[in-house]
Amino acid sequence: MQNGTRMKWIFGVLVCMGVWSAGSTLAQAPAIQEIVRDLQFVPINSASSSSFYLSSKQEGSIQQRGGAISLPFFDDFSTPSMPNNDGTLDGFEAFQRWGVGSARRTETYTIQAPTIGAVTLDGMDRFGVPYNFVAVNTPGWCDTLTSLPIALNGYFPESNVHLMFHYQAGGRGNAPDVGEDLLILEFKSTDDVSGEVFWTEVWSSDSTAIDAFERVFVSVEEFPYLVNDFQFRFRNYGALAGNVDLWHLDYILLDDQIIPAEFELISEVAIIEPVSSFLRDYTRMPWKHFVENPAYYMRDSLLISQRNFGMQADNINWGFSIDYEGQVDVYETAVQNTNVQPQTAFNTTLYIGENPLGANFVFDSEVADTCATFAVSVWQSSIGLLHTEKQGVPDNDSIVFHQIFDNDFAYDDGSAEKAYALTAAGGKLAVRYALEVPDTLLGLAIHFTPFYTDADDETFLLRAWQDSAGIPGAELSENYQFQTPQYFNDGYDLFAFYEYDDPIPVEGNIHVGLVQATETVLNFGLDKNTNANLGQLHYSLGLGGSWINSEIEGSVMIRPVLRANKSEAWTAVNESDPTFVTEMRAYPNPVNSDGCRVEVAVGGSWQLWSLSGQLMQSGYWPAAGIYECDLSRLSAGTYLLVDNAGHSTKIFRN
Repeated sequence: MQNGTRMKWIFGVLVCMGVWSAGSTLAQAPAIQEIVRDLQFVPINSASSSSFYLSSKQEGSIQQRGGAISLPFFDDFSTPSMPNNDGTLDGFEAFQRWGVGSARRTETYTIQAPTIGAVTLDGMDRFGVPYNFVAVNTPGWCDTLTSLPIALNGYFPESNVHLMFHYQAGGRGNAPDVGEDLLILEFKSTDDVSGEVFWTEVWSSDSTAIDAFERVFVSVEEFPYLVNDFQFRFRNYGALAGNVDLWHLDYILLDDQIIPAEFELISEVAIIEPVSSFLRDYTRMPWKHFVENPAYYMRDSLLISQRNFGMQADNINWGFSIDYEGQVDVYETAVQNTNVQPQTAFNTTLYIGENPLGANFVFDSEVADTCATFAVSVWQSSIGLLHTEKQGVPDNDSIVFHQIFDNDFAYDDGSAEKAYALTAAGGKLAVRYALEVPDTLLGLAIHFTPFYTDADDETFLLRAWQDSAGIPGAELSENYQFQTPQYFNDGYDLFAFYEYDDPIPVEGNIHVGLVQATETVLNFGLDKNTNANLGQLHYSLGLGGSWINSEIEGSVMIRPVLRANKSEAWTAVNESDPTFVTEMRAYPNPVNSDGCRVEVAVGGSWQLWSLSGQLMQSGYWPAAGIYECDLSRLSAGTYLLVDNAGHSTKIFRN
């Protein structure tokens, strides 16, 4: 993935002729339409999922014996138990259960998980890159989730040691193909004489269930496994080309004295879905717009999805906290008490903007002038048998997120379960946003994702339109700078910022988007946990085509970036990207058959490469200056001009 080293702007925290379903292959795509596809990753914002936990908690830690974890071994993936790529857990190593691997913790892919948080295995490596980005349907072994060593010495076959886990195939993502794709469980053993390590398959599934978790018990009763450094691991076999053939794991327990036919959890009441915003329509918005009418933008209430995973009834109490720069305000009377019945899934109403039990809550509009970030924690009273009370990290009875007010609007929550694309040359895409006050439109933050095909040499033009009775009207500005999709291989919650040719004065309802050059799909992130497409997303198929309301559920991850009183604008892709630096500039660009001029800051040798890696031309610049570049013998396409100082730029040949 050649654009993986590019600098980028990062959000800390992205049908008239039918719909292409998530499980379809490329060969099944209709000729022209809007389509929904599977994404390459689901982002989890490490800051908002582990840095803030504002309710009262006690510290917990792993019990170890002889350097290995003692029983019970338990993880419901509500806690940061999986290390980063460098092997660290940002100070939470005491909660570690797993070695460095390619599986990742997610919150938004599963359907009705046992508790909030799960681990997902797919066709991506741990950097979010497809294992094979060239061959579309190449299968193979993909992700691995491996436990830390566990102390099982001293246990015997009659100890009834069992591994219990829950798994789901597909969920909100692409489901595995029955009979072709596998999830397997392996146990490790070591030869006493040679020291050779063996991994033995003890369980597997090729299930295609997408909307339910299944519980499995596997006994650990053979002496090769009852040792002081026992380990187990899950692996998946499937397509290597992206976030396809998904398997999800949750609520894993290894303990003794487990009899599967008699196993019952005495009590475990947990949250099962995340919350991403207290705002009515947006997940984030400019502070300048919010402070003009704070009460209007607050959500009145929201539903918290939960489950009583145990066998007894309980009463739970609710509350939430708001932390702004260390100042914590607690609202424990803002929600109702809930009576929970055994073995049930249920929703609790969390009152926010219109609270019948107390004062209405509104984010304080006096705390800042240009931007503000509030750390939000929602919690229930702690009821659980197996999870450990922890300090500084969320547990399965808590939700944490950041409510960000900066200078961008967003409908999506930053998690992209699918990909959205148009399959029409000249196709236009427009998302409507309502501005509270007049402002200046600077650019768009767009979440692209690689899906089978690297489209980073495809081009598009930014567009902005006035509103005309709810659909895009007249264009607000002319934009001629060609843009290309930016894909990244060093993170999962990344957006690229694309700057309009000139800042655009805007007010009222506006539509922002782009027009693509060819029918090649560009794969925009599609968040399936929000649904702003209905009424807000419109598309047009080709030159002169009429605007059509999108019929695909979700929120396309295209965000307008405005001035919003900020003194510093974000850096555009062609300014921050090392392959688009100001030390080398080609103009006009795109170029005609005669060629173009290239402005360079230093002298030296240079090469002109095709995107397929073929050297087309080379030469030498004696010093800084402006030089002619003859492209008359080259066919139409995109080329990369580089020099020996590391400067480069793309040239688009018409």
